[in-house]
Amino acid sequence: MTEILGQEKALSYLALLARSHRVPGAFLFYGPDGVGKKLASLSFAKALNCLHPQEGHACNVCANCVAIDKGTYPDVTVIDFEYQARLEIKKEPSSKGYEEELEKEIAKQQHLSVSTVRNAAIRSQQKAIGSGGWKVLIVDQAQTMQGAAANALLKFIEEPPFQTVWILITSKRSGMLKTILSRCQPLAFAPLAEDIVAKIIEPEVDNASLAARYSGGSVSAALSAAGALTLLQNGNFGTPAGPIEVAGNLSRTLVTARQEAQSVLDVLTQALHRQWKQQPDGPKARRTQQLLKRLENYKRSISRNVSPALVLETALMGLDGIDLTI
Repeated sequence: MTEILGQEKALSYLALLARSHRVPGAFLFYGPDGVGKKLASLSFAKALNCLHPQEGHACNVCANCVAIDKGTYPDVTVIDFEYQARLEIKKEPSSKGYEEELEKEIAKQQHLSVSTVRNAAIRSQQKAIGSGGWKVLIVDQAQTMQGAAANALLKFIEEPPFQTVWILITSKRSGMLKTILSRCQPLAFAPLAEDIVAKIIEPEVDNASLAARYSGGSVSAALSAAGALTLLQNGNFGTPAGPIEVAGNLSRTLVTARQEAQSVLDVLTQALHRQWKQQPDGPKARRTQQLLKRLENYKRSISRNVSPALVLETALMGLDGIDLTI
């Protein structure tokens, strides 16, 4: 767990539990998206199943650690939208077109269903636990469970089998059933410092420091911002042709184009908000407020059945005459 940056308090607590093997039956890892919750849950799973643990930390090189990293260790299950999408596709993963179909199916997912939760729990119970190890079931986006799914999960975490731990991951703690919250050991994950975000994404992007400014302490938000900044730069943002060029550079895949357009509008909103805070009260400040409201409306429009390129082009045209520094 030492390889995870910026969450020392949470990781020290997990290392202590792994070292003592006094592990609660269920955790709730909560905090913003992109701050290391899922990575921490997998690292904790490795620490519990590592063949050569060191003071509550995994060695990261033994057969069990390598298998968990690859997603092939039988006692560790990640229940997320990809897991659910794979259950929906009635094809072998090796069949032609499987990955493309999987990507489309993942994009459709909005809620974890009761059948998905039961499938994972039953499969886990049917497997013999490894020698001295732990079964770990990680539920990502746990707040998306509704009704029957949440109640099914509640039954499983009330009395987990021997050496079995559930880890629920959420960015919306308030969206969870109170009965589930009461049965989970909560563990908070805070937003990351800007310099830590920049350090994490530096190997992947060229504009790491700038992207980190728009991250809100989230690695995933920083990566989205980096893509948005590249679109703005390559599309000559700030020039008369900018709106058409930026919108024209969006992905041809609708789902991806929506995500990219949302990221661009997020960056523009933050930049405009910073500018508004620095302006004295007056006509310019009031116009900036109006533009901020419009951008929020455009962000909502993109999630509807409209062209993200058209929405983005219109939004950018609305900024004509605004000297906006990104």
